[in-house]
Amino acid sequence: MKISNEVKVGAIALVTIVAFIWLFNFLKGKDYFSKTAKYYAVYDKIGGLAESSPVEINGYKVGVVQSIDFIDATSGRLLVVFSVSKDFRLPKGTRAEVLPVSIIAGMKVQFLYGDGPGFHEYGDTLQGVLSESILTSLDEELQPVKEKITGLVDVIDSVITSINDILTPEFRNNLGVTMANLDNTTGSMARILGSKEQELKITLDNLTKFSDMLAGNTGKMNETFSNLESISDTLAASDLFNTIAGLKASLEKTSVLLGNLNEGKGSAGQLLTDDSLYVNLSNSLESLNLLLEDLKEHPGKYVHFSLFGRKNNSD
Repeated sequence: MKISNEVKVGAIALVTIVAFIWLFNFLKGKDYFSKTAKYYAVYDKIGGLAESSPVEINGYKVGVVQSIDFIDATSGRLLVVFSVSKDFRLPKGTRAEVLPVSIIAGMKVQFLYGDGPGFHEYGDTLQGVLSESILTSLDEELQPVKEKITGLVDVIDSVITSINDILTPEFRNNLGVTMANLDNTTGSMARILGSKEQELKITLDNLTKFSDMLAGNTGKMNETFSNLESISDTLAASDLFNTIAGLKASLEKTSVLLGNLNEGKGSAGQLLTDDSLYVNLSNSLESLNLLLEDLKEHPGKYVHFSLFGRKNNSD
């Protein structure tokens, strides 16, 4: 039996259409030739989850998200259908958690096993949970830093504005003149230091020698300080304060005595200030001198004695 070309073309077209439909559904997570079961979950938000997103258990892919649809037009809640291999049984209480694959790789579903008892039947509705997005967490944690950076940027902008207000052409010109003067001053200082380099070197050498001398005479200096300390202790032990106080009292008494002598008080004062005593003494000395001369010229008149112990009859 001969098959016409039209039949051949039609058959090829049908096979192509069927293959295309199967491939399209396979890419969406529907594999009509594999043993899969459907599970459902309801979410208020899915955080960017899409059809064909992976479904995992402990990081191992066990299925895909088959479809996502609104439950109704008023609640805004979403019904997500999972196509999961029948090789895995889900204990009662298993949760379907939507979480990020990575920062840039989209979302996935992670089945978190429950504690049972028993297992979910195929077609059961699981508890849907939306995990906090990494980006959302980072945004919340970085929000204070963001606010501080924003405030810092405002401050920097204000500072730059103030600097621009200060850096007028006149100020820039004055700053240039100042820098030129500073450069000249630096050059002058360099020349001065260059001309005085030898003197500075000698001064530093002298300081070094002086330091070495001090280091070499440390023992003598310690001995000198010890002697000074001993002298200080001796002065402290000798009651120098009381000695000075006694000396002061003696000087005050001497001053009073000299004052009395100067004023003619007492015998010594009269002797120093009264001329009559001097006159009487002078007269007495003159009379005594006349008596001695008369005694010398006429000794017998005053003294009667014998050289041999008897009186001289002639006298």
